Amino acid sequence: MRIIISVALTIGTCLAAMFVNTPASAEGPSQSRSVVVELAENSSRIADEASEQTGQVVSAARKSINSEPKGGPYIHVAPKDAGVTIGAGVIAPYPSEAYTGPLTIKSPVTIENVLIDGCLRIESDDVTLRNVVITCNSYYPVKATHHANALIEYSLVICTKPTKVFRLISYQNFAVQHSETRGCEDLFFLSGNNDGLDVSYNYMHSLTLIPTSHADGFQFGLVPTSGSGIIRGNYFWANAKGKKTDTIYAEGKSQVQLLIEDNFFRIWGLRTIRCGGEGSSCIIRNNIYEQAFEDMNVLPYGKLLFSYLYGKGAHEASCNRLEDGSLIKEFEGRIDRFHGVSHSVDNCPQWPY
Repeated sequence: MRIIISVALTIGTCLAAMFVNTPASAEGPSQSRSVVVELAENSSRIADEASEQTGQVVSAARKSINSEPKGGPYIHVAPKDAGVTIGAGVIAPYPSEAYTGPLTIKSPVTIENVLIDGCLRIESDDVTLRNVVITCNSYYPVKATHHANALIEYSLVICTKPTKVFRLISYQNFAVQHSETRGCEDLFFLSGNNDGLDVSYNYMHSLTLIPTSHADGFQFGLVPTSGSGIIRGNYFWANAKGKKTDTIYAEGKSQVQLLIEDNFFRIWGLRTIRCGGEGSSCIIRNNIYEQAFEDMNVLPYGKLLFSYLYGKGAHEASCNRLEDGSLIKEFEGRIDRFHGVSHSVDNCPQWPY
């Protein structure tokens, strides 16, 4: 593909040079215009041919990428998808080349197909990480601050410390898609305005916990936190012994609007999705909870909830199911397992999906 583009660019450059260096015609502007038209037509034809061949290559690559789940109620990734349709080694060979660039990124860049041994700091707009493996043995495998437009896709993050996988401080439009994370104590820790968060079709699992751990999946609101976010199609599995709170925790000084849909939730903590704070709103729909949620005594300190929603936020819950496809019953005896909102089961998408 690079050869095709290179040839097209070379020919186009030569044609342009010919036009610039052609002396003015003695026959007047009419012939000059015909030369321009002919040159433009030739250049356009060559570019079109190169574009067509390039497009065929890109189309084939995209066809292989599009085999993973994308969109639709209840559709989510699963552990078996890691390395097959999500994560490193899916859209290109598994990386073998070591990354030698700076770990603090201060200008727009695309980094792909490399092994990154260290913890990244994103201090720029327009940063893309694609088909990379990040191994961080310290704090925050990825920390992004005070900028916008970062994308991490088809990658693997390995974290060996009880810290947070992603630390965001006022970073807008931060997206993690079709990737896998292993380890750390929390998945996301956010503060400031992080509008445009997009966490879609990822397998996030196997936390690194110690006796003093207090693990959250997403933590909003320990300090003022605002913005909108989509959490869609993921598979969340703590897969570790130790103290855990909730998969999604938006309390305290949080003013976030979250759409939480099509995810698979394995047991994490007491309330699973806790949303309230100073003014947060959560829409929880078309998610699947593992069958073990029906064991009401799985935690020694209380009854498992599917969500705990409170405050003045515009919360909604609808059409969430258990692993066997049955629609979740809101009440178990006197326990409201969708605390703070009615769980609607009307007009739900069909099952199986």
